[in-house]
Amino acid sequence: MDVLGVSVGFSGVGRRPVITCVVLSGSYEDPIYDEGCELKTAETEIVDQIDDLGRKLSSKLSARTLGAVVIRIADMAPTGSRAVGPRRRLMIEGALAYVCKTHKIPKIFYRSGKEVGEALGISKADALQLGKDLDSKRPEATSAALSALPKPSQNSS
Repeated sequence: MDVLGVSVGFSGVGRRPVITCVVLSGSYEDPIYDEGCELKTAETEIVDQIDDLGRKLSSKLSARTLGAVVIRIADMAPTGSRAVGPRRRLMIEGALAYVCKTHKIPKIFYRSGKEVGEALGISKADALQLGKDLDSKRPEATSAALSALPKPSQNSS
């Protein structure tokens, strides 16, 4: 089963959104790294960024048969924030889930770093380290994908 891990970040001048994608297959114990990439946009308005990134993700999804997608969401901040970045990230994450739903991906998960660790049965830090071990440039998306791969208890029935 191929699994896509996705994370949203911001980089460059103007802090434009960047979608990081990693596709894994195999199992939790023996993951196979298939592909990693970044989806970027030159658009400046959030609505146009969402549209552009959604189309790019849709194109990627069309080329694969995926069993699951895990969208790595931000961990809860200890205090509230009025910053624009977190609100934009939420909008983009919602749009990405919608794109996955239109492609009829059977399982779509939103998981924070803590929830990725819980799904793997380890700490958030250990989950991130597993992601780094497979792809040092894309640890969040990689650990997210890893969290949806079959575990030993799921294979024996």
